[in-house]
Amino acid sequence: MPTLTEKLALQGGAPAMTITPAERWQPPVEREIELVSRLIRERYLSAAGRGFAREFEDEFGAWLGVKHCASQNTGTSTLQAAYFAVGVGPGDEVLHPCYTWICSIAPAVHLGARPVFCEIDADTLVIDPADMERRITPRTRCISVVHLFGNPVDMDAIMDVARRHRIPVVEDCSHAHGATYDGRKVGTIGDVGCFSMQGTNPGGKAVSGGEGGMIVTNEDHLWERIMAYGHLNRKGLVDEYVSPEYRALGETGLGLKFRAHPLALAVAKVSFETLEWRNQRIAENRQRLAAAPERVTAITLVTSYAKAHMAGFYGGLKGIYQPERLGGLPVERFLAAVRAEGAPMNGRAYDLHHLLPLFARGFDLYGGGRGPLTGDYRGYRPGDLPVSEAVHPNIVSFPALIDPAPGYLEQYGAALEKVAAHYRELL
Repeated sequence: MPTLTEKLALQGGAPAMTITPAERWQPPVEREIELVSRLIRERYLSAAGRGFAREFEDEFGAWLGVKHCASQNTGTSTLQAAYFAVGVGPGDEVLHPCYTWICSIAPAVHLGARPVFCEIDADTLVIDPADMERRITPRTRCISVVHLFGNPVDMDAIMDVARRHRIPVVEDCSHAHGATYDGRKVGTIGDVGCFSMQGTNPGGKAVSGGEGGMIVTNEDHLWERIMAYGHLNRKGLVDEYVSPEYRALGETGLGLKFRAHPLALAVAKVSFETLEWRNQRIAENRQRLAAAPERVTAITLVTSYAKAHMAGFYGGLKGIYQPERLGGLPVERFLAAVRAEGAPMNGRAYDLHHLLPLFARGFDLYGGGRGPLTGDYRGYRPGDLPVSEAVHPNIVSFPALIDPAPGYLEQYGAALEKVAAHYRELL
């Protein structure tokens, strides 16, 4: 283990990290091949509502404890279906955190709604319910919450606001497979829950199949809108409807098809089989890794609400760098020094939505001066969300490891301590 007196690697010293690779866990590729090959031999390459796809939907839904669960081709399409289900349309407003990935809110915009961006909590990095409530107007149609990086939102506060104002809640759980709030899995607390299955393990979404998603709800009337909107020719589609209005649409529904590819679902099924174990391992390693930032004092790990239990962990573990504790050392300089020591550490991951050109300036979405981001759309300016803008530049990312090599986490911590001990040389 290197000593704190050694020269920084950024200045020609030996890097603190010598152990590679960081992650030893390997995904069960042979199991993926086995299941994908089976579906190919069975010629099960385009199907929904029956067979393997339906079985996986039922398994995923039972694991969550929800009444209805359907697979779709992307997490983005599940969000579009969710917004449609709760009635989002032209002229509406959707309350949404300003810090997340654009696919969380873009589907609402394409349905004709305007996003109303809300502050995030500076300690948890998820939507601030109090700020959200202040932004409710007569045009508010939906509350959209994101359990960012696997960290659950304060769902007690969110649901209290939603019930008092009679506004439906869509939960984006793309990062948070298996996370819970007050003992309930996220995605089952609001009106509709959406899960992404993008990427591959490790590194992709916690349940990943290349591309794909799951959408869930306990409400029959929302379910039939989800089915009608994006499940053209799903086996038994008419039987999914609960009202004559939707039954009259027949097997074609509203004419869109968002169903998942069976081969993607096969890979996702294999990923799902190891989810609980991987979540447990990452949580354990997060606790081990937490000791290093505490000793460094310039970094604090993102906290969770008292009733929240993190899981999924997409995007790595997050912390907040506090430059004033290292003499004002800029975060970019700190990150460069840490990476030079061989310790992977990234910055904020996502931009603030309200400052993206699309939302800051607006856009003529449909042409001819039409669409939700034109006309009297004000847009956003720096300073509109001061809490989020203050914390955002100093968000840092640690690796979320399942099976790190022996001594790796200890070396990682030593690398952080080494940089902190030499911060004056970096000013």
